[in-house]
Amino acid sequence: MAPRAGRAKVHKPKGEKKKKEEKTLPVMLDVTVHLPSGTQITLKGISTDRILDVRRLLAVNVETCHLTNFSLAHEIKGGRLRDSLEIAVLKPCVLTLVEEDYTEEKAITHVRRLLDIVSSTACFGPSGKQLTDTHDGSHKENSPSTEDSAKLGTSKSKGKSEAAAVIAEAKEASEKGDIDKLCPPSKLGQFYQFFSFSHLTAPIQCKNLLLKFCCFDLRPATFILQVRLCNGKLVTAVACTSGFYNAGKPQTKFYQLVNLLRHASKAFANAYDDLIKAFVERNKFGNIPYGLRSNTWVVPPTAAEAPSTFPPLPSEDETWGGNGGGQGRDDESVEKEWSRDFMVLARMPCKTDEERQVRDRKAFLLHSLFVDTCLVHATSVLKDAEQLPDVPLIDDRGHFLVKEAGSLNVLLAQDVTDASKKVDFKIDTIHSRQLTPEELSQKNLFKGIAADESTTVHDTATLGVVLIRHKKYMALVEARGLKEAQGMINLPNDLQVEEQAEGGANALNVNSLRSLLHQTASVSVDPEEVRKSRDVLQRIMAESLKGLQNESDRTDGFIRWELGACWVQHLQTQANSEKADAKGSNKQDPKKKTNEKLVDKKTVLEKTKPLDSLRDHVSDSQESSSASLEKPKEVDPLKVQSEAHLKSLLGDAAFTRLKESDIGLHSKTVPELVAGADQYYNDVALPKLVSDFASLELSPVDGRTLTDFMHTRGLRMRSLGRVAELSKKLPHIQSLCVHEMVVRAFKHVLRAMVAAVTHPSELAVSIAVALNAMLGTPSKESMLVSSNTSELLTWKWLEAFTLKRFGWTLSVDPRPELRKYAVLRGICHKVGVEIAPRDYDYQSPNPFSSADIISMVPVYKQAACSSADGRTLLESSKTALDKGKLDDAVAYGTKALAKLVAVCGSYHRMTAGAYSLLAVVLYHTGDFNQATIYQQKALDINERELGLDHPDTMKSYGDLAVFYYRLQHTELALKYVNRALYLLHLICGPSHPNTAATYINVAMMEEGLGNVHIALRYLHEALKCNQRLLGADHIQTAASYHAIAIALSLMEAYSLSVQHEQTTLQILQAKLGPDDLRTQDAAAWLDYFDSKAVEQQEAARTGAPKPDASIASKGHLSVSDLLEYINAEAELKRKELENIKRKPK
Repeated sequence: MAPRAGRAKVHKPKGEKKKKEEKTLPVMLDVTVHLPSGTQITLKGISTDRILDVRRLLAVNVETCHLTNFSLAHEIKGGRLRDSLEIAVLKPCVLTLVEEDYTEEKAITHVRRLLDIVSSTACFGPSGKQLTDTHDGSHKENSPSTEDSAKLGTSKSKGKSEAAAVIAEAKEASEKGDIDKLCPPSKLGQFYQFFSFSHLTAPIQCKNLLLKFCCFDLRPATFILQVRLCNGKLVTAVACTSGFYNAGKPQTKFYQLVNLLRHASKAFANAYDDLIKAFVERNKFGNIPYGLRSNTWVVPPTAAEAPSTFPPLPSEDETWGGNGGGQGRDDESVEKEWSRDFMVLARMPCKTDEERQVRDRKAFLLHSLFVDTCLVHATSVLKDAEQLPDVPLIDDRGHFLVKEAGSLNVLLAQDVTDASKKVDFKIDTIHSRQLTPEELSQKNLFKGIAADESTTVHDTATLGVVLIRHKKYMALVEARGLKEAQGMINLPNDLQVEEQAEGGANALNVNSLRSLLHQTASVSVDPEEVRKSRDVLQRIMAESLKGLQNESDRTDGFIRWELGACWVQHLQTQANSEKADAKGSNKQDPKKKTNEKLVDKKTVLEKTKPLDSLRDHVSDSQESSSASLEKPKEVDPLKVQSEAHLKSLLGDAAFTRLKESDIGLHSKTVPELVAGADQYYNDVALPKLVSDFASLELSPVDGRTLTDFMHTRGLRMRSLGRVAELSKKLPHIQSLCVHEMVVRAFKHVLRAMVAAVTHPSELAVSIAVALNAMLGTPSKESMLVSSNTSELLTWKWLEAFTLKRFGWTLSVDPRPELRKYAVLRGICHKVGVEIAPRDYDYQSPNPFSSADIISMVPVYKQAACSSADGRTLLESSKTALDKGKLDDAVAYGTKALAKLVAVCGSYHRMTAGAYSLLAVVLYHTGDFNQATIYQQKALDINERELGLDHPDTMKSYGDLAVFYYRLQHTELALKYVNRALYLLHLICGPSHPNTAATYINVAMMEEGLGNVHIALRYLHEALKCNQRLLGADHIQTAASYHAIAIALSLMEAYSLSVQHEQTTLQILQAKLGPDDLRTQDAAAWLDYFDSKAVEQQEAARTGAPKPDASIASKGHLSVSDLLEYINAEAELKRKELENIKRKPK
């Protein structure tokens, strides 16, 4: 029996303030809602939810998802409760759903909801149900065969010998690398399969779910619609204020359209019931596949089938009141006094958290409206420019053609046809074109070292600019008069901004501003057009390669403002560490205080290699400490002059903050600051980034997440080659860097091809030809015929470009090592290309045709505007979670969520990250139910607002799967974990730590279904992956050994479990030390397995009953809970033995 280990320290609240905070932590609440039908449902809510959240819960509940036009009432609070009312104040928490009268708009919305619900039967292609009957998402080869089941049965009888054979078989399969048999490669043609119910009969028989809509000026009728049902019956329904009725039968009204159609046709009723039943089987907790938008680079199958019309999904169908979301489509938004409003925001009070929250909310709303307005109107301007001749620069000084749209200036330019060059068109430079690159870098550095919670709002010059690219044109949209507004006086003290509807949901989907590339329904390939496009590509690549070879080497010394902020934070952390070390040494030996102070400081300085230019004064003052105490300090005139100069550049408030930070930057000259930032960049920031990658504190899965991690630390993407070089012991990071370099290079090739197109009808074939050159496999015949084909020139140029721009030398032929789908996805994101969901054959010279290229969408850049306080709280929650301080993590996470909800809204995409983090924190506390609710919210938002393959969406699938598993919904968990695995294989491939971690999760779930053989296969693949990518002594590798030990114990192979758990414990002791909770956990498991092995041997010798293996199912428990379970089990067995002894013989 494992000895009872000491519990981890519980972080108890100190003081009354902490106790009050603890009372505000969220708890689960049951919300009962009485329906008009006389029934009631109980929703699982959280104490921090509002009425708006209850409405959303009703919308994702299968029993009420068709309801749209209602209010909620409470017996005490009254009727028509406002959306912002917190449900915690409702005593009792019982609500009544009250049907409201329809207006025309609300009746149309109701019809759109029905179309949305049934869209999953026709819009998303094959469901895959016809192909397999396994647990949704698991591959057939994953399911245990009869032979495997027999093996499993014999393994339980034979124990160690059979388990050893199974584990040897799994190990051999992993060594051979045949992961494809276990988990076949993801196919793009299956992208929408997760959302499809095409195996069911569509309740409404209409190919694209479009109904005939006719407006009538009749009263009380609002409009008439015709619906053709699944059995061919045509129903003519009339909408009125009190509901719907069959034409000619106004006496029989139904408030819900679904009820009318049920009454009209039993076939519809059966088909609709089957669909609702399928929703429940898919996920009885919600996440219904409706309300989805075309917001991903892979278009829905219905759009690929009709590329000239691109039938919209119901949520975006303007016929039924849908749209691409967002605001700013009216002329009033264009005429708004943007410059004045941004200046009002900059001058609002912001000293306290409460003041900043009010200011940040208004800033968020105003900036969101500004960005939407810029995107909608600038895209329209760019589409108009396509009808005109080329838009050149006005002169050689770099002045662009300017068009005015209301109070906005739209600066237009056209891309160049040289892939090695690009137009200098950046947000940072729009108001600084008169500055040299060095001066611009200095300006950004000053902004960074002076940054605080209000930096974004105070920088109105950046806040009021949006950069947009569409096809071959660029538009830089700015609020007119930003400079002049800085001198305005008599500005109002406050600003009224229109609130967003639905808690920030349905933000602008930029893909809805797409330009279709096909004019006719039938897309035919013209060989002559293909040949011309290849000639154009060959010419572009030849000229670009020549220009790149003749280009002189240049250094990129550009400084991002985030670098300055991170540098200050690093110096503050370093100074605090030195102070703590000094305090510790003083307490240990007060007699040596004076002497050791200097020695310790010098030692720290040597070890950390701080910036010499920032610490020059330290060595001078340390030569004679006693003398310096006696002599008065002399004023250095140069120091005073440099401080005065820096103060004039930063401003009084920013300079005072910098001086009070006590890190010495305030007394440095501008050249010293630039040199210090450069030294910090190379010696600290880059190595620290790679160190975080190694520890898995950061784990990028694609170019987008890698870019975000680098940009938030102030790192330039030109440093990708350096990051790849530093990551030579992290193959997955090096591979990710190489892929991002390739994507960023090919982005210029595709843009050059688009810029060379003279007529919009040629765009699709030109893009297809370029993608074939990048991602196809040239035939041997073509390579023998000529060394100057467009394909070979493209790859020659790529090698030269990555060396020139990133300082990285590609392998001789990198094509076999590239993950083609990852490259394709990256290029589509950066250039704005939407393609059809097909399985492309990359072994072919021409995997793409013009029919595969559906449309182009705008790509834009903007300043991020949310809540700096909220982001800080999120980071604090993450830090507390990493340190095991769960109480603090929950408190910080709850505050962060409240802050972001107050600033961004409950259902905005920026709030989804806070839901997701708090879910993970609550999961670690053991509150699986509440964690699941938060993660479901995050997933619903991410799917609709970020995209179906966004990294955050993918993470939500994986986390939610684990939460479902902990709640004993194993088959449901497998559906979601397999979706996460599909996206991981598509985006980052099987060789990634996140993929390995997902393999372990799949294994857990397969264990839960009794498929131990399959679980061991996944576990060995995860172990092999972690050993290869992270090293044999990494903590993640230890996790793989532990998971295998658990699986083996289920087969009663306790001796093998002991071997694997010993390895786990050795790694954790070396990496974390004996006092870490994870090390104690491993020690407890090792003792348990060892005791079971002894019991098993004793049972074999004496013929006693076998030991119980059920404890293995508790592998997720913490060490304290695990030991409680073990000891409780032992106590139960002791009582059973005593009862047996008491029985008369």
